Amino acid sequence: MYLSCLLLDPRDRRVRKVLSNRYELHRTLLFPYPELTREEIGLLYRVEPTLTHELQPVKILAQTQVAPEWHSLEPARLPVLSVETKEFHLTPKPGERFYFRLEGNPTVRRNNGDYKGKRVELRTIEEQEQWLVNKAARHGFRVINLETTDLGKVVSQKAEDDLRHTITHQAVLYQGLLEVTDIEKFVDAVAEGIGAAKGFGFGLLSLAGLRMEK
Repeated sequence: MYLSCLLLDPRDRRVRKVLSNRYELHRTLLFPYPELTREEIGLLYRVEPTLTHELQPVKILAQTQVAPEWHSLEPARLPVLSVETKEFHLTPKPGERFYFRLEGNPTVRRNNGDYKGKRVELRTIEEQEQWLVNKAARHGFRVINLETTDLGKVVSQKAEDDLRHTITHQAVLYQGLLEVTDIEKFVDAVAEGIGAAKGFGFGLLSLAGLRMEK
């Protein structure tokens, strides 16, 4: 896998336009690979939060299964101040712990009631944290400690058949410490992402190594 860090100038009109619409940002990041789908590229990305009162470069983390070609974004599609890319191979051990960051879109599909068969957003912190605990159990890790921040709604626009559709997602930032319980499931989770709306910048599980003696 490849992990890239792209720095963008928030003063640039083209940057502001793309960042204001996650749907367009997704299409832009796919631009270097016209023959491949997002799943084939393995694209996961996250726009890192910045302090609103400080004019600093916007950081986008992007993970791919194929070698990235970000140079083809410039200058017309998305001017990039700088980019760093590294290839990595995840080989965790059972019980190994990592600091993590994840911007998730916590939703569930209702089985009954007015929203039967539909995916609905989870609004309370308790529900949002339980969503991650449930995902962790399915994806080969457990959460040791957790800091949860509700980032509110992410609004995107999609043009289709001469109509413009508004798409909203609930964004929640999870940060904390996790422990690997199943190596294969965990590696798959890092590669494939966690939760829904991956094309809108959700699901990238970022790790910082911390080996803990058992």
